[in-house]
Amino acid sequence: MILILTLFVAALVYALSKAAPRVGLLAYPGEHRTHQEPTPMVGGIAIYLGILVWVLTLGDPYLGLIPGLTVIVIVGVIDDRFHLPSWLRFIAQGLAAYLVIMFTDTELLSLGKLVSDEPFLLGNWSIPLTIFAVVGVINALNMSDGLDGLAGSLTLLVVVGLILLGGPDRDLAMAMMATVLGFLFWNIRVLRPQARVFMGDAGSTMLGLLLGFLLIRASQTESVVFEPVTALWFLVVPLIDAVAVLFLRPLRGMSPFAADQIHYHHLLLAKGLSVNQTLLASLAVHAMFIVAGMLFLHYNVPETVQFYMFLGVFVSYLIVATRQHSR
Repeated sequence: MILILTLFVAALVYALSKAAPRVGLLAYPGEHRTHQEPTPMVGGIAIYLGILVWVLTLGDPYLGLIPGLTVIVIVGVIDDRFHLPSWLRFIAQGLAAYLVIMFTDTELLSLGKLVSDEPFLLGNWSIPLTIFAVVGVINALNMSDGLDGLAGSLTLLVVVGLILLGGPDRDLAMAMMATVLGFLFWNIRVLRPQARVFMGDAGSTMLGLLLGFLLIRASQTESVVFEPVTALWFLVVPLIDAVAVLFLRPLRGMSPFAADQIHYHHLLLAKGLSVNQTLLASLAVHAMFIVAGMLFLHYNVPETVQFYMFLGVFVSYLIVATRQHSR
């Protein structure tokens, strides 16, 4: 089933890429983009269709995902074509997160023992903070989609980690792995000078929504696999980069949501690394943090210790990034 789904999505990507010029779903060179030729932005649509077919085949308990996924993909496709304002994108992402919460009964109930020996229960703030957290993951992954193969490969690492831990949604994680692999066949620079297709905002935001769902389910349901702090280690690289960029852009007189070249992968490219070298370096660092999170879990490292370690990693990166961009 996994192989069939991978091949199905790979074939969909190819077919949709041929139609992309007729509907204007092309990413043109310039601004923050480094590719040299107009590139179809249809990978996200293919991944969505693959997930949709899988969900409809399997049925419950994932039918409740369809409304939220559909909203975020439709808005993502419109954004890829017409460049929507950031406030409208945030509203759509919040709506998609809310639909997932309502139709799957998935929400953050506790942040765990982050600052004391007692769980930090959210109470009446549960739904608003769940929406905030999911929208945060959506945008963190979306901001990582600036290098061929990066957003898809980061997603793969997270779902592989969840599969290894035996989360409650292993089947969905496997389906995500299959669909993303089908897309990456055309997206990674192997035997080609640049990606043949991009996933677009439709793809990166949808995958962010699914990752948020999986991580919340793994840390909040009756079949708890890990505490909420472990989710931070599974998302260290995109989360820290996103927050750092939102901090650095205003310092440079820019809108926090403007496109630029100050992400960590841009720093590595500026150091002379190739696209594939930057990709491998980024994935190696992210895999290291995921393994660290799994080891912390295995050896029962206190959640407060893990949380302050995470903050230490974030502050360290912020200092380095600020120095690099002040030169």
